[in-house]
Amino acid sequence: MRGVTDEVRRRGAEILVVGSGRPDQAARFREEQNIGFPLLVDPQLEAYRAAGLRRGVRRIANLRTLAHSFRAMRKGFRQKRTQGDPWQLGGTFVIAPGARVLFRHVSREAGDHPDTREILDALDRAAHG
Repeated sequence: MRGVTDEVRRRGAEILVVGSGRPDQAARFREEQNIGFPLLVDPQLEAYRAAGLRRGVRRIANLRTLAHSFRAMRKGFRQKRTQGDPWQLGGTFVIAPGARVLFRHVSREAGDHPDTREILDALDRAAHG
């Protein structure tokens, strides 16, 4: 999302990340990754459960995850140490005022992320609808 942060903000929105680690891990992650948007922590995974996000060993260790890993490495991304729950998958949401969910992507396996164009399109629809 770092690559589209400015575009998201030009559309009047903000990126917010919720991690599964502890506050000290989040601080280290923020520094290592040079994150310039809010980063919250949820070590009890309450937000993850409420959002219906998936969790489990099979979702992390499979052939599709391996393919996602190779794709990320080709783009210059490297996995650093695991922080937080290693079996918890994430998701991406665009949430408008009034808790209206305009876009929802629940990761099926590690490395399953939506195309950022889909996220920006959801923001555009919100601005025009």
